Amino acid sequence: MSLRPGLAVVLTLSACSDTNFSKIPEANGGDGPRIEVSPGLLQFGTLGHDDPAAVQTFTIKSVGDVDLRVDDILIDGEAMGSFTLLTEGTEFLLPPGATQQIEVAFLPMGANDQFATAQVYSDDPEKLMAPVELVGAGAVPELQITPDPLDIGSEYVGCDEVDVITLTNVGTDTLIVDSVAFDADPTLSLVPDYLVPITLEPGESSWLNVAFAPQEAVAYGAVLALTSNEPMGERAADLTATGRYAGEYTDIWEIPEDPPTDILFAIDQSCSMDDDSSRLGANFNTFIGLLGGYSSDWQVGIANDDDGCLDTGILTPAVSGYATIFNDQVTRGGGTWTEALLTVARNAAQEASYAGGCNYGFMRPEAALHVVLVSDEAEQSWETWSSLVTQIQAAKGDPGKVKISAIAGDYPGGCASADAGDGYYQAVTSTGGEFLSICSDWASSTNLERLASASVFQTSFELQHTPIPSTIEVEVNGAVTTDWVYDPATNTVSLTVLRPEGGDTVEISYGGQATCD
Repeated sequence: MSLRPGLAVVLTLSACSDTNFSKIPEANGGDGPRIEVSPGLLQFGTLGHDDPAAVQTFTIKSVGDVDLRVDDILIDGEAMGSFTLLTEGTEFLLPPGATQQIEVAFLPMGANDQFATAQVYSDDPEKLMAPVELVGAGAVPELQITPDPLDIGSEYVGCDEVDVITLTNVGTDTLIVDSVAFDADPTLSLVPDYLVPITLEPGESSWLNVAFAPQEAVAYGAVLALTSNEPMGERAADLTATGRYAGEYTDIWEIPEDPPTDILFAIDQSCSMDDDSSRLGANFNTFIGLLGGYSSDWQVGIANDDDGCLDTGILTPAVSGYATIFNDQVTRGGGTWTEALLTVARNAAQEASYAGGCNYGFMRPEAALHVVLVSDEAEQSWETWSSLVTQIQAAKGDPGKVKISAIAGDYPGGCASADAGDGYYQAVTSTGGEFLSICSDWASSTNLERLASASVFQTSFELQHTPIPSTIEVEVNGAVTTDWVYDPATNTVSLTVLRPEGGDTVEISYGGQATCD
């Protein structure tokens, strides 16, 4: 057999005590195979880092009256790596009275006391295994890595933490770590605040910092490999860590059969809008007829004045002459904000959100809020469209139940009779509403049906907890769909293709995002 470095030299055999041996007493008058192993203990002394290997010998003797079959010789124990069998061939026959010497070399792979056992297996029926104890000591450096095992625990997905790995020289000579390698998923990394070589005297420690930033609730692994002047040369340690969610949630919506809806109109009162305002009033009955195909539980109001108060009052199916009232009011009102309809709509929503507001009772908690804005100009509020949309959603209390639609100039180019509906277009897009071109036949039955359906179909759903976006899964009636977008600003998931109808069920499952320290 080939010898590892340090064992190929001529090695001096240490003296052994001939009184220290393992012997099986004769049984049945010595009949059958019997084994005697001596000595039962080999002591190799203390070796330093540069010392040659020490070699000692034990003897196997056949003391029965038939051939002894030795099946194997193995070295086992905590420090088995420090001892090597030099004798080739560990399976052989010994006639009665014959002996076989077995050489064992000691080269310490660790510091301090090193213990192992040479186990001799044979066909002796009374002792199938005869042990020889092996004892030596290493005056060498030895690297200890803690914690052991290297499990840095769990961390919330989306957060990060830094844990410490301690390197300690538990040997009796100077330890020099020449290189540090870290093979890991990008979620685990060594914080580079160390320099090699790392020199540690006996008993000294150094530290490595491991950063962990999980992206999923799964187990992660890494291998830390260090090379040094300890006898092992390279030492590798497996590192584990686990990502976890703050919670796993499923939010469920049952779409009602006759969904309630509150519809707020705001119409630009500029002179150029006279024909479009009149057209809206003239087609209101058509709109209500189409709306009836989706819901009989509707409320309608017009807010044309700066204060946002409803000029019509609250129109419902029970209000006599509601179509006439609507038609009369579409061309009335106006003010400073008549070309800033998001401001008017914001004021109207806020006036409906508290007892005592001029619109209180219009915005029902269980109903959808559909805001329809009509203008041939761009949105001209002092505040940004996104800020005003957020304020409307806040007044409603559930962003998922707010849609903003617009009848405005083509975006982004406009047309001969209207400027581009900049601001309105973005508000519509962000809330999943309908954008109708005021440059076209916007009052056709097809277009009015789009407005009617947008008034009742809920396509946006506010989540109860903050999700990790990559974990979101959406099901409609038990079927998974990928046609959705998540808006972190409103914490809503919006369907981009499907429109759930009455009786449908929407389930959104996700892993919750934690608040990081």
